Amino acid sequence: MSAIRSIASKELYVAVKTKRFIIILATYLLFIFLMLYFEREWISQSKSSVVHQSMLGASGPVYMTPISSIFINNAMLFMFFGAFLGILLGADAINREITRGTIKVLLGHPVYRDEVVNGKFLGNALALVLVIFIGFMFTISLALIFGIPMEGLSITRLLLLSILLLLYTLVFLSLGIMISSLIRSPETAMLIGVGLVIFFIFIYPLIASLIADRMVGPEPECYTIMTERVEIVGTSTFTYRESSNSCEDMYREWQEEKQAWEKRINMLNPVTHFAQLMIYTFAGDEEANDFLPLSESLGYGINNLAILIVELLFPFSIAYMRFMTRDLR
Repeated sequence: MSAIRSIASKELYVAVKTKRFIIILATYLLFIFLMLYFEREWISQSKSSVVHQSMLGASGPVYMTPISSIFINNAMLFMFFGAFLGILLGADAINREITRGTIKVLLGHPVYRDEVVNGKFLGNALALVLVIFIGFMFTISLALIFGIPMEGLSITRLLLLSILLLLYTLVFLSLGIMISSLIRSPETAMLIGVGLVIFFIFIYPLIASLIADRMVGPEPECYTIMTERVEIVGTSTFTYRESSNSCEDMYREWQEEKQAWEKRINMLNPVTHFAQLMIYTFAGDEEANDFLPLSESLGYGINNLAILIVELLFPFSIAYMRFMTRDLR
């Protein structure tokens, strides 16, 4: 364990002083500042309500308060920046040591290979924890400075959101380490990593939406249904004609079928599973006792959580086996 702690500490130190870490963290904080600055009045005046949220193949009702709106936007920002940071930290974690020849020096000490790969993963994971903590503290500080009401702030839900954010970014860290173990050039590995992030966040949901559109067909056309109602009052007969529009029900059924297809197609996309878990996290409010308790909403997201864990462990297991068996010369 001491070897793993030493390697993790060194990896954490190397990670936080790199230019890519500083640039991504600074850009992330800048976007948080701009988001809160330009939307502070709208957020402050918005009232708590249940709204239906749809994003990246995930959908569901969310109990929107000023503070939950802020952290949903924060999580959506980190969905992008965290994925980039995670995969870039992992993309050169192993091949950097090999190309520089420092891996031989490292393994020349009484250190096992599994301690090396585990220590590198742990050190970069701690760097991601640091970014999430800084981002949350920065968000709360700005909310207090801008006078945004903190009613409905749930420490439990924010803690859960931070754990989900960490799990989501660890998936991309695991993918990065897998790429680093398979590709010798750090530059090539980083380019592939960036391409994977762009694919999962932008291209995959778009493809899923297009395929879902083809599966369910075009939007339903509106038409009017005429019905007649006859009433007999004494010796008189009255006929009433009523019209109803079928658009609303048909469109809702079409939309639900389309969302169901999108979820099926996005089954392998970690971005969709995180977005769905985030929606479940904010599906209620303890103080208002409104809509959905946290314990109940988490039950709906157990499948999404399980898939994220599998998507974390599978690439890391490939990287682990590859590093344990490859020639490091």
